[in-house]
Amino acid sequence: IEAALEAAAVAGVPREEIEAARQSIQRMAVSPVWMYDPGDGHHIDVRAGPDIDGKRVKVKFHPGDLFCASEERRGPNGITYLQLADGRGWLFDKKPGVGVMCKRHVVREADTPGIYKVIHDKAAITPTEDLGADDDIVGKLAYGAIVKIVQVENKMSCGRIRGRLENPSGWISLRDTDTGKRWAVKQVGGDRRRDC
Repeated sequence: IEAALEAAAVAGVPREEIEAARQSIQRMAVSPVWMYDPGDGHHIDVRAGPDIDGKRVKVKFHPGDLFCASEERRGPNGITYLQLADGRGWLFDKKPGVGVMCKRHVVREADTPGIYKVIHDKAAITPTEDLGADDDIVGKLAYGAIVKIVQVENKMSCGRIRGRLENPSGWISLRDTDTGKRWAVKQVGGDRRRDC
């Protein structure tokens, strides 16, 4: 990446743009995407708040499920509590006496046309590649939905990578280019299963 930035400088890309790109890369170094990976094969109930023994909500995660964390809060015993970016509750990275529960996940697949799994519940569908307002939402996709993206656009003006859906018709955000937050992840090998 550093070599690409140096090549951009040699090619005459303005210094401000190169510095902005460098800062974006640094922000992306810590991915907000996590994977539930307990090692024992059991599901987990999402909690209402940042507390291992807290109230459980009616949301379950199964090994391999991905999610974005909007907040990472350090708690006692070295536990990091992870607030789901879609607002459904909290998970945690480890549990005393059990071990690791969730691991940070790096998405390696490029955002190109293909099969995607929605990892943000109620991902908004809009009629155009522009973000639009709440009034522009024509539908929402549930967590775990498998969709086909037929076109990908980098909307630099709003910091989003947007994807055009084959069915239902419309566009969704795939990734926030500033924070790394994701609404959907490309499936390796075009996996068409619906896991949730």
